[in-house]
Amino acid sequence: MNIRRVWSLVSGDLRLGFRSPVILWVLIMPFVITFLMQVVFVALFDPQPRICIYNSGESAITSVFERIEGIRLSHAGSPAELEAYIENNNADLGLVIENGFDQALRDGRKPELEYFFSGGSLASNRIVISLLVLDVLREMENREAPVEVVLHTGDEEEVVPLTRKLIPAIVLLVLIITGIFVPAFLLVGEKEQGTMKALLVTPVTVSDILFSKALLGFTMTVTMCFITLMLNGALSGQPLALLATVVAGAVVCNAIGLIYGTLAGNAKTLYTLVKSLNILLVGPILFYLFTGLPQWIAKIFPTYWFIDPLYSITLKGADFSDVCFKLAIALVVGILLGIAVVPMSRRMQRKLAE
Repeated sequence: MNIRRVWSLVSGDLRLGFRSPVILWVLIMPFVITFLMQVVFVALFDPQPRICIYNSGESAITSVFERIEGIRLSHAGSPAELEAYIENNNADLGLVIENGFDQALRDGRKPELEYFFSGGSLASNRIVISLLVLDVLREMENREAPVEVVLHTGDEEEVVPLTRKLIPAIVLLVLIITGIFVPAFLLVGEKEQGTMKALLVTPVTVSDILFSKALLGFTMTVTMCFITLMLNGALSGQPLALLATVVAGAVVCNAIGLIYGTLAGNAKTLYTLVKSLNILLVGPILFYLFTGLPQWIAKIFPTYWFIDPLYSITLKGADFSDVCFKLAIALVVGILLGIAVVPMSRRMQRKLAE
């Protein structure tokens, strides 16, 4: 293997790569996936209760609601504007606070509180908002609630927001897709276009070609993963541990990509390989979704050894010392997979020579 020839091949791939739909998709993928998962997915499956208030006087109820986290508060300039909010489903609840409401409440009277529910609001949001309104009114009356509700989780862990829970899944998608598809598609593209045969009649060797694809794939994978982490605000915790995890994952995924690229003679065969062996890549995720499954089975999958550290760092606050052993195993797995590419590359070269 010659470093100068490898760099020449990488430079050529960089110049021509932007014409490839696969490379272009890899470049925009972190932005697209982040938007879909953090904006669209969260909006659909973890919507915040929305309250719109029309305050005709100077009621303190508005400032009380502003201190409550986990709700979206908006203000209407008139009752008609508030009704429009509700009719257009821009708010789950509309409150009309008349002048003198606070004083009447402190005097022990029962002032009228007019509110509207949107027909498109979720039942869960209606329940949450109703309880919030009762708590706010009790606070304004300086009256304690008859019971105290305390939420306990099974393991007493900190409640993790859905947006944070999605970070490892987003990074994992970028890691696997970029790490595997870039070297695999570059290799297959060389075969389909006939350029690999032309290269092999020059001093360029199969090792030069494979290493150039792996080097470009590794660089793009690490770069795209860190862009994804930055977009999702995940670099403030354990950046060095995340770097080590991404590097280990890139080594494993690039080796798998080289295996796919050497085995597949064309893009159709490559797609078939990816669909057939996809369970080997994403299989460990099932054990995070269904915790009742025997967890030791997840360790059979080669991707487990960087997927588990990724989840531990981003969701549990683990540091490098907590995951270094698993990352070392991931690197060993990547090296072994890389060694397995050698006989496959020889077979590929024989087929190209026929």
